[in-house]
Amino acid sequence: MTLALLLIFVSAAVHAVVNVLTKRADDKYAMRLLIGVFSAILVTPALFFLPLPNTRALGFLAATALVHAVYELLLVRSYESAAFSAVYPVARGTGPLFTALGAILLLGERPPLVEIAGILCVCGGVIAIGLSHRASEGALKGLSFALGTGFTIGIYTLIDATGVRSVEEPLTYVLWFFVAHGISVLATAPGIRGRAVIVEARRQWKLGILLGVLSVTTYGSAMLAYSFGATAQLAALRETSVLFGTALAMSFLGEHLTPRRWLAAGAIAAGAVLLQMG
Repeated sequence: MTLALLLIFVSAAVHAVVNVLTKRADDKYAMRLLIGVFSAILVTPALFFLPLPNTRALGFLAATALVHAVYELLLVRSYESAAFSAVYPVARGTGPLFTALGAILLLGERPPLVEIAGILCVCGGVIAIGLSHRASEGALKGLSFALGTGFTIGIYTLIDATGVRSVEEPLTYVLWFFVAHGISVLATAPGIRGRAVIVEARRQWKLGILLGVLSVTTYGSAMLAYSFGATAQLAALRETSVLFGTALAMSFLGEHLTPRRWLAAGAIAAGAVLLQMG
C-alpha cells in the first residue's frame, strides 16, 4: 500500500502542473488534443513488449475513451469560463465523491468509517475552495462545467480501476489507455471546434510534447496505484493535487488564497491523513 500512496501523490503533483499549464495555453482545447496525441505516441513503442489486452479490457478501454472525450470538453469549458482556483478544486473535489459512491454501489467496496470521513473532508475542502469564488465573473457557468467534469472523473475512475484489474499485466491496460484516449480526442476535437483547433495545435506543439510526457506520468501512476485496490481511498488522495494546483495558481496565474481558502486546504490535508489511517 505504501507504493500505491507514493504513486498517487506523484500523480497529484504532476496533474496540477499539467492543468495549470493547460489553463495558461492560448487555446486550451488544442492543448488537450496535443496532450492526448503525444501521450499515445510516447507509449506506443512499449506496446510491442506487452501482451495485448483481453476482450473484457477492450470494452473498458472503449468506454473510458468515450467518457474522456466528454471530460476533455467539459474541462476546457470550465477553464475558459472561470478562475483556475475556482473550477479546478470543484472538478477534482466532486470526482472522488462520485467515485466513492460508485465503488461502494458497483464494485462492492466497503470502506471503514475513518476512510469515509477522510473522503468527506477532502471533498468538502476542495468544494469549499471552489465555492469561495462563487461571486466572481463567470463563476456560476464555470462551476457548472466543473461539476460536470467531476461527474465524468468519477465515471472514468471506476472504469479504469476495474479495467486495470481485468488484465494480468497492469501496464497493458495503462499504456493502451493512452492510445485509446489519443484516438478519441483526435477524432472528436476537430468535429467540435473545427479546423481552428488543428491550426492552434500546430502552433503549440512544443508545449504539447512536454505536457504529453507529464500526462503519461500522472495518469499512468494513478492507474497503477488503482491496481492495488481501495479505489475510493486512492482516488480521494489524488485530489490533494488541489493543494499543488492552488500554490501554482498563486505563483503563475496571479490568483490569491484567502484565509477561508486556507482553511479549506487544511480540510484536504486532514482528510488525506484520515485516509492513510484507514
